[in-house]
Amino acid sequence: MASLKSGKCTQTQNFELLNGLILQVKDDDAGNGKCLLNEMSHMDEVEKSSRHRYPCSSAFFPKLSTSSPAWSRKNNVSNMYAMSLEETYSEMIGEKSCCIRYLSKEVPTWIRFPASVVVPFGVFEKVLSEDINKDVTKKLAFLREDVDRGDISKLNTIQETVMQMKAPRRMSIEVRKKMKSSRIPWPRGSGDDTWNRFWQAIKQVWASKWNERAYINCRRTNMNHDKQCIGILIQEYIRPDYSFLTYTNHPVSHDSSEIYTEIVKGSVETLVGPSLGRAMSSVTKKSDLKSTIVTGYPNKSTGLYTKNKRSIIFRPDFKSENMNGYMVTGIYDSFRSFSMETKEEVVLDYSKDPMVTDLRFQALLHSKIAEMAKIIEDLYGCAQDIEGVVQDGDVYVLQCKPLIL
Repeated sequence: MASLKSGKCTQTQNFELLNGLILQVKDDDAGNGKCLLNEMSHMDEVEKSSRHRYPCSSAFFPKLSTSSPAWSRKNNVSNMYAMSLEETYSEMIGEKSCCIRYLSKEVPTWIRFPASVVVPFGVFEKVLSEDINKDVTKKLAFLREDVDRGDISKLNTIQETVMQMKAPRRMSIEVRKKMKSSRIPWPRGSGDDTWNRFWQAIKQVWASKWNERAYINCRRTNMNHDKQCIGILIQEYIRPDYSFLTYTNHPVSHDSSEIYTEIVKGSVETLVGPSLGRAMSSVTKKSDLKSTIVTGYPNKSTGLYTKNKRSIIFRPDFKSENMNGYMVTGIYDSFRSFSMETKEEVVLDYSKDPMVTDLRFQALLHSKIAEMAKIIEDLYGCAQDIEGVVQDGDVYVLQCKPLIL
């Protein structure tokens, strides 16, 4: 395997690396924080600082801002409701999208990623500014004033009001077109029925910005909730044979020479959800990626699966700006992803599964995940927390972020 030269993680007061982004916060003459975003380029170089503000950096209540740079760039971006990852630039998309776009160009082809389409920053504001949604806009403005006065009980009403938004017809055409060009299968069924389900999921992601936990956390950390951008990452949902979390520093011993991995049968929700039992765990030395030692065997009793092998999922995608010059992680961990299908519980039987019974398969599975993790860590230059799945022997990366111990 060719060696991969890497840059170093920058973690100072004004910079923090998040999923392939360098976030720089500077104060202007009036003391207002301004967020400049750059995408990490290959090796040690970083792209020049962006001069563009977020599409949603000015509060859209009660006035909407639809004249942001994200809607005035060249290449006809201004009229697009959906984009392929290749068409995007860093200011328009969140950390999940930037991560996938960056890594898909840099890692070996055996490391795979779900097919993806982006609803970029600013689309929510753009749709809200349409004449068909003027009544919704007015109602949201009044509700937002109530919340500003301290009535957080109105957050739920804001979410319900967002769900009343109507979609411009051209949006459904563009989403379907981009999905087709990105090789995301359009679910079976009538076109109108499928789009209605899509539109409901899109609105649910937008509305989740106003869940109580996210709002209160923003207030506690002095972050301006109105300035939090939220886009949507529409992805092919891959029904996994196994799901894993891997950390390129051991999360307990903090040993930077070890990669720690947890694997279960079923979806990622099986691994991180409340179901009883433990995952299979292993430790791999970075100096010898074939040296995996299994440290615990799985006994999760149930796993979550979708009925179909492939489906569609809608993931919230965001960047957050802290006016005090710090990035605070974990603010949005209560945002949900919305799948086109409900998941069903399946009773798990590990007694005949090769990850337990076949030692050769077990070693290959763990070492392959560890090799993937080492490659990504080398690219970013710092410890990573990586979430992924395995289907038919292929390793898919769903997301990664700097590991904070």
